[in-house]
Amino acid sequence: MDDQAAIAKTAKAAPGSGAASQARPLEIEEPLNRYLVHPTARALVSILIPTGISPNAVSALSVVMMGLACACYALLPWPGGAFAGLAFHGLWHVFDGADGDLARRTGRSSPVGEIVDGVCDHLSHLILYLTLGALLARQVGPWGWGLTLVSGVSRAFQAICYETARRTYRRWVYGVNWIRQDLAKAEAETRPGGAGKIGVRLAAVYLAASAWVRADDSRVEALMAQILAGGGTRAAEARALCQAEIRPLVRRASWLSTNWETIGVFLTILAGSPLWFLAFQAVAINLVMAAVVLGQKRRYARLAAGLQALTQGRSRR
Repeated sequence: MDDQAAIAKTAKAAPGSGAASQARPLEIEEPLNRYLVHPTARALVSILIPTGISPNAVSALSVVMMGLACACYALLPWPGGAFAGLAFHGLWHVFDGADGDLARRTGRSSPVGEIVDGVCDHLSHLILYLTLGALLARQVGPWGWGLTLVSGVSRAFQAICYETARRTYRRWVYGVNWIRQDLAKAEAETRPGGAGKIGVRLAAVYLAASAWVRADDSRVEALMAQILAGGGTRAAEARALCQAEIRPLVRRASWLSTNWETIGVFLTILAGSPLWFLAFQAVAINLVMAAVVLGQKRRYARLAAGLQALTQGRSRR
């Protein structure tokens, strides 16, 4: 099937406003998330809802899970420590997914909650990389901290690259806003001088970093806003065009996801040294990230041309 036929087929079932609430489009989900992490997170949320626990508290519990994972990696004897750490690391994924699911199912989704979730994610990774750095420095000396710093900073940008690609896909295809659109709203919802204001500033830093690890999508964003405002068949075609062009990019970017990072950490602890994982991430995974951004540049240019044709009344079918 050629590209235009695929787009025409997708347009017949293109998501509209009714699909905007879809939190995790299945077509871009990794198998591990789709069949293990997210079903477990949904089951956990069903248990948590009657307790009245807040989504932000669940986000905080994800940090606790990462702390326990790192304690196992660092303190328990080999190989049990590696397997126990993997178990808690897996629970981190579950709690990290449960906070958003809990917020949606209880009607407590908010831009501030998205910021808290992001802060907890990065705090968890700070704990992880401090642990890996300490283990490596114990083996090779102070220079191990240098490699850990490069790898940890690389990991932060890799995660932002992947998350931005997924959120951009959800916005264009399903109409789901994220903090890039809702930062002003989040700032308005937070009280002066509170921790929320710090979170808003951190979110602004996150968005600035995301601009470094994504291709310029301003033309696509402007064209999509113009087309979607008119609604109708043309809007459905625009969503379908975005889906056809961007979905392959998001799936390739999944190599930057935390699932592969978790497997890599487990294997490197099992192998007896964090060196292998940290070096691989600092070199190979950065090359993957660069390839993702280059792919975005090509596809965004092609997508913009297709959307421009729609604004001029020329169907892509």
